[in-house]
Amino acid sequence: MTETTGTSSVTIRLPYSLIKSIDDQAGQTRQSKTDVIVGMLLSSIPSLHITDRAKLPPSPGIYFVYTPDHKVLYIGKADNLRTRWNSHHKYQYFIESSIECRIGYFIFNSVDSLTETIEEFKAEPVETTTGKALVTSDQFEQLQQKVEALQQQFNHTFSTLTQLGIDSIAKKLEVYQPPRGKQEWNHTPQDQREGITRSDLIRKLGFDSTKAFEDTAAVLELDPIKYLEELSGWINRPVEEGSSRTRFFPLK
Repeated sequence: MTETTGTSSVTIRLPYSLIKSIDDQAGQTRQSKTDVIVGMLLSSIPSLHITDRAKLPPSPGIYFVYTPDHKVLYIGKADNLRTRWNSHHKYQYFIESSIECRIGYFIFNSVDSLTETIEEFKAEPVETTTGKALVTSDQFEQLQQKVEALQQQFNHTFSTLTQLGIDSIAKKLEVYQPPRGKQEWNHTPQDQREGITRSDLIRKLGFDSTKAFEDTAAVLELDPIKYLEELSGWINRPVEEGSSRTRFFPLK
């Protein structure tokens, strides 16, 4: 890792196939390469859907709430993640911001390990007068005075994440490849009889969201329906003769 004044960078060696995958996804989704890599990193960090908060581990930790397009809504710390989220004061705000919000987290062995951690952001985002950007209320009122403080906070955040194991996350990035071929997934007798919807199949195949699935299909230059058929081993057809509604059914 190298550092310069006010900035930090990490250099890792990646196989050519992964570099090409990043380039292809950036081109297909019109995202920057940084956003593509951030998405891959987020997929390597422990996380769960915000409505599954009761499944968080009962351990000390740092947590952050983010949307499918990688906007971080909140960063906080807790002596017990599960207890903290049993009655989080911003839960309703997160749901209203995006029903697809996820909670990412890092756990610690003890509360003492949290002494050097990220402090919670207190203010909620509000729209500026331009209507084109989101800042916090406190930042909007004191932006000039807090630029230096925010930069220091960023540097501290990066340093903390590095200590939490960003090197190991980078190693996971090296072996990241979109799934191909028939996958193992759970289905019920009812699914076999009545078929399964596209969104439900995407979820059962392990994708975080429909957008994440569609981005993967775009990188592979595959038709989303054909890609789902490949991964599930099921076929897409009308629920009944003459109907425009379709579902996925097992091969007969």
